[in-house]
Amino acid sequence: MSDVPNNRDDVPTAEPAPPAPERVGTHRPLWFWIVSAAAAIVVLFVVAVPVTLTASPHQCASCHEMRPYYDSWQSSSHREAAKNCLDCHAKPGVLGVLVFEAGFYRMLAGHFAGTPVLTTAANAPAVASCTRSGCHSLNRETSTSGDVKINHRLHVTQAKIPCTRCHPGAVHTGVNGRVKLPPMKLCKGCHADKMQQCSYCHTQEHLTAPAGVH
Repeated sequence: MSDVPNNRDDVPTAEPAPPAPERVGTHRPLWFWIVSAAAAIVVLFVVAVPVTLTASPHQCASCHEMRPYYDSWQSSSHREAAKNCLDCHAKPGVLGVLVFEAGFYRMLAGHFAGTPVLTTAANAPAVASCTRSGCHSLNRETSTSGDVKINHRLHVTQAKIPCTRCHPGAVHTGVNGRVKLPPMKLCKGCHADKMQQCSYCHTQEHLTAPAGVH
């Protein structure tokens, strides 16, 4: 006979697994969800209002301060080139649009304060807006008439002069005194010492003007 005992009590048994620890903090209180939902609604409202009211030039013109800007745009060549205010006034990209929309509240505050709507660095057309595909090129080296030498790329990239500095009225001509072409005094601000050198500014074919006209 085998010497192996038949007593089952001698066989070791496995220890029972310890209970799983309770998960603490997985259920957020009701007030947390109420506050979060309210905050989301406020953010959506703050974003949706300017987006809705600036969705088209016609909607911008519903504010009477913007009416002159709308009318001047309607009569300009940019009516076809830029069909929406965002095309020029918002820098390309999502961030540019958000910055533009945020400016809505500044203009709204100005409306109730009775202050005029002014163009600032935040909503002025950027060089990237003017030179986007299908629009203006920096390769031009003369004025439209061909009379004045004006290296656009040099002025923009080296002198860091934005397009609207020389052409504040390219679209909104006449609004708050805006002019389409740069006045002579603007050129003199940088080139006063060259005003008696006709060939410095004018092309060879336009050097027949009387001397000293400037």
